[in-house]
Amino acid sequence: MKRVIHLFFLAPLVFACGSDDSVDVTRFELLPKESTLASCTDPLATNLSTGFIFDDNSCQYTPVKCSGCDHVIATDDHIIDNDKLKLPIGATIGIKPGKRGALTFRNFHGTAAKPYIIVNCDGKVDIAAEVPGIKLHASSHIRLTGTGSVDDYGIKISDAKPFGVVAELSTTDFEIDHLEITGTQGPGVSARTRPVCDGSSNRGTFTQRNTILHHNYIHDTGGEGFYIGGSHWHTSFPENNDCPSLTLLEPELEGVKIYNNIVENTGQDGIQVGGAIIGCEIYNNVVINYGLKNIEVHQAGIQINPGTTGDIYSNLIKGGTGSGIFLNGFDNRVFSNLIIDCNKNAILAGDREPPAGKSYKIVNNTMVNVNGYAIYMNSKLSVNNIFYNNLIINQVGDLNNKLGADIDIDIADNIEFEKLDEALLVSPDRYDFTPLDDSPLIDAGRNIDNIGISIDYLLNSRHRGAAVDVGAFEYQKN
Repeated sequence: MKRVIHLFFLAPLVFACGSDDSVDVTRFELLPKESTLASCTDPLATNLSTGFIFDDNSCQYTPVKCSGCDHVIATDDHIIDNDKLKLPIGATIGIKPGKRGALTFRNFHGTAAKPYIIVNCDGKVDIAAEVPGIKLHASSHIRLTGTGSVDDYGIKISDAKPFGVVAELSTTDFEIDHLEITGTQGPGVSARTRPVCDGSSNRGTFTQRNTILHHNYIHDTGGEGFYIGGSHWHTSFPENNDCPSLTLLEPELEGVKIYNNIVENTGQDGIQVGGAIIGCEIYNNVVINYGLKNIEVHQAGIQINPGTTGDIYSNLIKGGTGSGIFLNGFDNRVFSNLIIDCNKNAILAGDREPPAGKSYKIVNNTMVNVNGYAIYMNSKLSVNNIFYNNLIINQVGDLNNKLGADIDIDIADNIEFEKLDEALLVSPDRYDFTPLDDSPLIDAGRNIDNIGISIDYLLNSRHRGAAVDVGAFEYQKN
């Protein structure tokens, strides 16, 4: 039977500024992203399609039987240490179904070709704990997945403190998917290693590589939905009492992919990534009702912390107390995002000691009901920044803040409307902002081939007409 991996929780569009917590949220499946670039990309799925770039949520899985696993974790097991178990690389570790306490996995070191697979078996796992629900410690090349049952999320973690799942202590090359995490005191998922006095996990000695997080449902958290990497790339980590005279630099991350997740009702940022210097992509996520604690600088839909480069695209960000996207990294491309009902700026850009010559490229986003600026540019150390081809509807503030002589940004070929119907869109009440045949958005954008952006919000090609359209959705008829 075909499994629908994700149903998104969205309220019908309310065209007023800010988040409306009183809205009766209804469940419906988000627009299917029918693209020639998307199919099932999961090697564990029965319908894997090779050669595709993006996952379209169509993957199907065979339920995992505990009898077929190499090792099975009983409900009264809590610490699983492979230095003791000696399981071979590529082994499948099954978690028995039902209610249980927290789990810690230690010293599992697989390979890229043969990772350890940690999966629910014989049904759904329900973890409730007053500590982190699952810890991944001192491990590499492992996958924690809830694809072992017919449930959309075969592993559920509730009411954990402070994290739902934490990957730390030099854990690297890991994948976390198909988990539901709710009611955490802090972040739903924390994936970061702190520097220590002996230098064993510090920058230059340890690098966190290939952090892959997808198809998770993170909701009703006290902190962030995802807290990936650190926040102090640009400076020393806070002083350690055991070595107060040492400068401790957080390890960097290489290869971060966060995609196809639902993040809803977070106390702080929806998705936060820091120190990801190479290969960071945040795409195709839904972030709803973020920053509910209304804490300054901890209330963005997506927050890019110092040291983070890479791409943020094709995300739906809706209904938060802060900015839709807060950029504090460098060399980021932000494109084809749909930002709705944010209570501050759609995009806020700053910097924290970026390398010289780096730029922000913000193009082809759609912003609706913004209670601030479309772009608030506060980065004085970046150069050649651009803000092109963005669609802005029903905005309270101006297009951009007052720019001083020390701000380098080119703002051009954006279109602003006071009313939604002026844009002539297919079905915005169902989040389909595709231009109709006679929309003024068609072919109205500036050429962006030199930026290397070729896809729209629905993961379709940007190269369809005489020129690129304005906004996150590209008109697909020739």
